Amino acid sequence: MATIGLSKPYYALYQESGGTVTYSGGGLIGKATEMSLELEGADANILYADNGPAESDNQFAGGTLTISTDDLLPEPMLAILGLVEEEMTLEEASTATPKWIVYNDDQAIPYVGFGGIIKAKQSGVTKWIAVVLTKIQFANPGINAVTQGETIEWQTKELTATVMRDDSTKHKWQMQSTPMDTEADAEAAIKKALNITNPKPALGAMTVSSAAGSVAGKTKLTVTPPVTGGNHYGYKTGATVTLPAAYGEDVSSGWTSWNGTDEITAATGQEIGVVEANAENQAVAAGKGTVAAKEGE
Repeated sequence: MATIGLSKPYYALYQESGGTVTYSGGGLIGKATEMSLELEGADANILYADNGPAESDNQFAGGTLTISTDDLLPEPMLAILGLVEEEMTLEEASTATPKWIVYNDDQAIPYVGFGGIIKAKQSGVTKWIAVVLTKIQFANPGINAVTQGETIEWQTKELTATVMRDDSTKHKWQMQSTPMDTEADAEAAIKKALNITNPKPALGAMTVSSAAGSVAGKTKLTVTPPVTGGNHYGYKTGATVTLPAAYGEDVSSGWTSWNGTDEITAATGQEIGVVEANAENQAVAAGKGTVAAKEGE
């Protein structure tokens, strides 16, 4: 079976009590680009009898997981590295509610369970294999960046973790599924093993730019990224605008529907917030900017 792909790196916080291992608070780390597992060599423990080896024992001695993702999302970063957020006060910032992610003496990196899906070919048929490492501990990542040149050099986030045996009776450390027919089946197996019932997505960020409209008192907005299929925009203006705090927040009231192209009546200097909502009027993404309206003639 030849490996041809990798996807869905999941994590969940590890707990143990009386030899029973449980998981909680899990979700996706990001989008996987590369994964490797290097095992430490264990010295063979050999029993010699009749002038030769009669028995041997060679147990798992640990290993190192390296996982690269397109990005390390803030919510899982806080969880898997034991970090905290601090509010950032920037009066002139257009970014909605910017925060610091803080590394300090209070950091305590937790044990977590980890899962990922390996895509493979078996006799010309595509299969998916769920892989779960039952107990690992990530290390703080370094920073490695290269300036942008004439062409983009894609740079991914790399994490390393120590792989351990868990605290169950048999001290499991890895599980692999038999080849599955769909990626969804492999994903369901990982979520079941790590007790991930409904991983909550992070609220998406949008950039909102305002320019003078075609008539007095109107502004023309540019919003990126654009609304995705099936979703719709809402907006509100005011001296200050409070955006939704989390993905899924109800935005059915207090927001005016907007088709994404019409000019909006607003006063220069006010804040304008834009929210992308799904069919159930739940927030998917949000952002805000400062109004620049056409002045009266």
